[in-house]
Amino acid sequence: MKKELLIPKDHRGGASYTETQGVIAGNFIFVGGQMSLDEAGRVVGEDIMTQTRNAFESVKRILAEGGASMGDVVKHNVYINCDAEMASNFIAELDQVRLEYFSDPGPTTTETRVGLDREGALILVEAVAVVGVEKQRIMPSGHWNWDRPLPFSHGWKVGDVIFIGGQRSLDQYGQPLGGDDIAVQTHNAFQNMEKVLEEAGGSRNNLLRQNTYYRFIGEGRDVTGYWEKMTAARMDHFSVPSACGTGVRVTGFPQPEELIQVEGIAVLGQNKKRLMPANHWDWSIPDNSFTQGWQIGNLVFIGGQISVDKNARAVGHDMETQTRNVFEFIRNTLYEAGVDESAVVKINSYFNAEGDWSQIRETSATIARIQKQYYPDPGPASTSVRVTGFAFEDLMIEIEVIAVIEN
Repeated sequence: MKKELLIPKDHRGGASYTETQGVIAGNFIFVGGQMSLDEAGRVVGEDIMTQTRNAFESVKRILAEGGASMGDVVKHNVYINCDAEMASNFIAELDQVRLEYFSDPGPTTTETRVGLDREGALILVEAVAVVGVEKQRIMPSGHWNWDRPLPFSHGWKVGDVIFIGGQRSLDQYGQPLGGDDIAVQTHNAFQNMEKVLEEAGGSRNNLLRQNTYYRFIGEGRDVTGYWEKMTAARMDHFSVPSACGTGVRVTGFPQPEELIQVEGIAVLGQNKKRLMPANHWDWSIPDNSFTQGWQIGNLVFIGGQISVDKNARAVGHDMETQTRNVFEFIRNTLYEAGVDESAVVKINSYFNAEGDWSQIRETSATIARIQKQYYPDPGPASTSVRVTGFAFEDLMIEIEVIAVIEN
């Protein structure tokens, strides 16, 4: 694969700490998180429809720079910042705008309620597009559906790569299933993911990158206890060894009854390398078969890295220390694949920041400063969102990356 950085002139909408807004890697275009911003990085618009249109215009501009269009998008994630009681109206107005950009068959979609790193920001959008190659839409029969007619897809198969959109615990009419039981909802979501994989000619063994977004408000040991209960259900659907994963606690989802969404990327084929650096951190569940990263062909996926020790205890009591530890863990995992930071095309950072907006800005600036030390300009495409928390208490940040090995 060959890489090309997309840096539109006078662009607005993306992360201010990296020049790169998108990366072309072979037939793929990875677009970093876009918001409704002006040239100075200030939020534009006070309502969701205005901000949505500006964010999607930013995505459209980046794709055009790479010779692509919105019709080439196979996957997009929407992060919205709103209260639970506003979510339904938010999504309805968001859909009204994004249907101007997507027609049937549309991309996969994952929608989570989170915090953003700009005061007044209501939405952030990231995307993956595919150009110059045939693709197959994946829509299993009898699958769950949205509660209104929408053009979105459950998955797309591009060559040997399968993109799986946010799988949810919903029925065919878009109604939530599982009540307030995280284990039941987790089983439902993962069963839906497996149906998409099977429809695309794969199985759980082909899933290499898997993201879990879940809702839980708690403190102390309850944080890990809830994650372990959810993960016990997830392990019923994991391959051995598992996909590399990222698991973050979010504010919520489009429907208040939802507790979880899961998404993933699978690659068909058996010639893959598991990336497990020596002396790395570990999870709280003993004798697990979890994985830090995978390499297959030119693609490298590194799951969410966190600042913990071999006993899953947080290391570092400040964002500076934890962020440096995370980037070192990423570096070590990249080395297992025989590459360094220059191979990274996409970074997703999930962080927790408390306090007023001056403190949030300071936290964001700390993360950005350290990232630039590991990924100097122009750097990879980036997405950064604020989350409620992580699998273990006292954690502040989790970062995942996708890298591409150039021919």
